[in-house]
Parts: sequence; structure tokens; C-alpha cells
Amino acid sequence: MEEIYMGKPVNSNAKRAEIALLNTKVNKKVFDDFKDCCKELGYPMNMLLETFMQQYANGRFHIDSKDVLKWRKDKSEVDTLNTTFNKEIYLEFKATCKGNKFFVKHVVTAFMEVVVNRKFILEYVNIADIKTDRE
Repeated sequence: MEEIYMGKPVNSNAKRAEIALLNTKVNKKVFDDFKDCCKELGYPMNMLLETFMQQYANGRFHIDSKDVLKWRKDKSEVDTLNTTFNKEIYLEFKATCKGNKFFVKHVVTAFMEVVVNRKFILEYVNIADIKTDRE
């Protein structure tokens, strides 16, 4: 009978990413619709939001200014978005929003509306793998 040996225990030096808390008011209807949409798609809300934040900060996701600015004037009922994200991603996103002269809550609300209306899924893509017409 052949003997099977187990390998050595795996040691990992992996570090957990620091997290940041986002606690902001967003349009209640859009937020409720976004939660339903995420559930329907089978993805956690914070995962979609964090992926969006990273792509927005890297200039890979564009939201039209008019779609963000309309939320400044919104006076409808609000709900609180209270979730955590990778701190580095969140801080880059926050800085990008500020650089674009937008409030985080308005950009997040605009993104939620886009997802609900278009029902798409974001994914990480290695930019080096993308071929362009110029190549």
C-alpha cells in the first residue's frame, strides 16, 4: 500500500487590507433599487461599489457630470449607506471625487442609478491585456 504524506503547514505573510467606513446619505429609492439589483445579480453591494470606486479613481469608469450634479438638488427621502471598503481604494476614490468637484455621496448615488438602469457587472481587467486599434 502506498503511503501518502501531508506537506508542511502553509505559512502566510498576507496582510489584511486596511478598511475605511463610508457612512453617507443617499437617495432612498435609488438605494433600495440598487440593493434589489445586487441581490438579483448575486453580488454583495460593497463589492460592486468598491470595484466601481477603483475604476472611477483610475479613470476607467466615466459618469456624466449631469448625472452626478442632479443629486445635489435632490430633496427626496434619504437612507444611510453604511459599509466598509478597502481604505486605499476608498481614499483614491474620495480624492478623485474631490478633484472633479463632486461629493462622494452624489457620485455613489449616480453609480447606483446607472447599475439599476443598465444592470451590468463591473470586472477587474488588466490594462496590459487590452488590445487597441492603435496597436
